[in-house]
Amino acid sequence: MRAYECLYIVHPAADSSELEQSAAKFGEIVTGQGGTVRQVDQWGKRQLAYPIQKFTDGNYILMRFDAPATTIAELEFRMRVDDRVLRYMTSYEVPEGAGQNDELMQLTERKERDRRGRGRGPRGRGPRPGGGRGPREDGPRPPRDDQDDHAPRSARGADADRDNDGGRDD
Repeated sequence: MRAYECLYIVHPAADSSELEQSAAKFGEIVTGQGGTVRQVDQWGKRQLAYPIQKFTDGNYILMRFDAPATTIAELEFRMRVDDRVLRYMTSYEVPEGAGQNDELMQLTERKERDRRGRGRGPRGRGPRPGGGRGPREDGPRPPRDDQDDHAPRSARGADADRDNDGGRDD
């Protein structure tokens, strides 16, 4: 089982008994799926960062629990269909000391340090050694053949375009 925390916002008109009922209902979902609720904190009514469903306030509730991963889908489904819940967010808690592997941290720092010195320009293309593109790899470019079969379109005139009708006989 993994440690999770779920913060959800309940309708601002809900009284304390409705808040306790919602916390108990969502706690029962967790325990019914084989999890355990560690803590439920009611933060009270707070102002929202932006209006949600035309409400500017909401009652915040934080629930910390341990549960299998399948519980999260059921819990979030129940919150989604509950009209009193304005928003919810569930995240797993990373235990302290996790990811503190010294070798991995040093390797990551070394890679980041190497990347910083590359001088990447726009669109990931950095300066090339020797500056610019440099000489062609397949040798110098062959001279242009200035003897074209056709003159430029503007020099041929409109009559040449009309005469070339694709081989149709009119």
